[in-house]
Amino acid sequence: MNQRARTLTALSLSAAALLSVAVAATTSVRFFINGRAAANAISVNGTTYVPVSALKAAGLNVTTAAGRVDLNLPAGGQNQVAAVSGCLGETLFNGVWRFRVTDVRAVPSTYNNRPGFEITAELRNATGQSLDLTGTGFGLTNVNLAFADGTTTTVESVAQNRDGWDHNRAVMPAGAYAMRAQVPGSGTPTKLVYLRAGNVKAGLPWNTPDPAFRVDLTCRK
Repeated sequence: MNQRARTLTALSLSAAALLSVAVAATTSVRFFINGRAAANAISVNGTTYVPVSALKAAGLNVTTAAGRVDLNLPAGGQNQVAAVSGCLGETLFNGVWRFRVTDVRAVPSTYNNRPGFEITAELRNATGQSLDLTGTGFGLTNVNLAFADGTTTTVESVAQNRDGWDHNRAVMPAGAYAMRAQVPGSGTPTKLVYLRAGNVKAGLPWNTPDPAFRVDLTCRK
């Protein structure tokens, strides 16, 4: 083998070795948004790269043009709060309360027969002590429905039953509020947002900076 052939062979082997190292250093990473699987990310030499489609799914406004990527956070508002998120029928957990919305259905308002919706849900005490919602920073009027046209509406009444939505009633460990409440409005509800009404009670095992709940009504689990 002449010198040129030996040089070309050496370069080819070196390139193949470098390619092998690069491939070995690139791995697929499973990517989740609020517990729901999204497009996979990749990790290259210890740095994780997330696809633009996943950023859009997370609620970011993303534009790409002329070799540039622009990320814009959505405007503030009760539908963009940081919250424990999930689907209709899914149990959500903020470290203290387990929250599950089982149904949101159109019913006339019991006040004046105008269009509205009835929410059926449950909140269960997941701690080892007796708690009430008001004392942990949650209130009735902070339950909202968001609609496809961007409008929102707030709970106006609760079912007249023993459980109702009495936020001052103490709930024992593993006990629950059986909830039924009405909100006025018409259209297609897309989200239910349960915001905290005030400062959350300290000393409880909250597992998120903002223990609010957001339920995507377009999916069910």
